[in-house]
Amino acid sequence: MKFNLKGVDLNLLTVFEAVMETGQLSKAGDLLGMSQPAMSAALQRLRITVDDPLFVRSRQGMEPTPRAIDWYQTVGPALNQIRLSLESRKDPKPEESQRVFTLLAGDYFESVYLAPLLNTLQKEAPGISLNLLTVSADGLPHDFKSGKADFAIHYQEPDDSGLDFTSVGEERLVVITRKNHPRIGEELTVDNYCQERHVIFAVNGQQNFHLDILMGKQRPKRSILARVSHFNSAATIIETTDAICTIPERLADVLMARFAVEAHPFPLEMPAVPKKLIWPSVLAADPLHRWFREKLIQLILSR
Repeated sequence: MKFNLKGVDLNLLTVFEAVMETGQLSKAGDLLGMSQPAMSAALQRLRITVDDPLFVRSRQGMEPTPRAIDWYQTVGPALNQIRLSLESRKDPKPEESQRVFTLLAGDYFESVYLAPLLNTLQKEAPGISLNLLTVSADGLPHDFKSGKADFAIHYQEPDDSGLDFTSVGEERLVVITRKNHPRIGEELTVDNYCQERHVIFAVNGQQNFHLDILMGKQRPKRSILARVSHFNSAATIIETTDAICTIPERLADVLMARFAVEAHPFPLEMPAVPKKLIWPSVLAADPLHRWFREKLIQLILSR
């Protein structure tokens, strides 16, 4: 027997989706234009409807229950299909759209590209907004299939027939150190690189930086001082200690303007890091998605 939707407020599904994607009631409310009391009331109504707490408060925010995680696998894609259907009927112009695009893009994208992208949107499509998330521990294919994201910026091609991608250039790796480092002069040597302590990046508890993947067994052995999840945190450590850090060159340019650090060429032969823009194949023909995709490609290739 089909569940009777007559007495269910389907707007509650967007509340559920927003809390799942942001992990915080206040951020979800900002995304939907709702006050926190209104969000709390809506979530309570939904809990009664599905007979499950759905979320439990923790220090990190709102942690989903197993039922919520399972339900999101169905609700997320369904809401995206509804949005796509409505948008395709209206075929709105970018300057008239109120669409929210979700990007799976880490600290690198936020530091290098986010500000110029937002400037472009304010001029050409002021109603469009962005939701920036990191790739979950479950990986890119899972995040896209669950309806969590519209795009991802990554350094590996997706191994999934349901995802499209295009190359958006590549990035050289450099090593940042504090200015006037006591053991590193104008040239960073292999010995310097191996002997100094390193700051590396880890997201969702997993080391995800591409240096180890690109170099494989040939990578130099490093002594790790700290694992961090944000580049600004790394730069703060670098400028106040003797530690060093391997990062993309464009990011180094940004950090050198903000912190007392300097960049050195990577001391070993190293392939450039490829950059890929990835999106779900089901959204490829969506007019607004295509417009935003072109803006992303132009921006990344131009900087």
